[in-house]
Amino acid sequence: MGILNSKIDRKEYSMGIDPVLFYSLWQKTAFFIVHKTTIWLLLVLLITSGATWHLASILDKHNARAREANMARKTALGYAIITAMLWFFNFIMS
Repeated sequence: MGILNSKIDRKEYSMGIDPVLFYSLWQKTAFFIVHKTTIWLLLVLLITSGATWHLASILDKHNARAREANMARKTALGYAIITAMLWFFNFIMS
């Protein structure tokens, strides 16, 4: 029996995820992210972020739309953060 298959070592992992399975999933996820993240995906996310920020500035001009403007700003920030994270992950892993 290998080290990872023994009952003693499996009790140490409280989540119940086998380390070999976790490592395999991590490799597949990293491969998928690196090979599917292209410059076009990053540009689309940045353009969407810019358009959403512009929508927030337009909604901010209307007095009754402050809540929607704040939501649009948060959405734009989310798109920008996702773009930065994907670019950084792609830069590190490739």
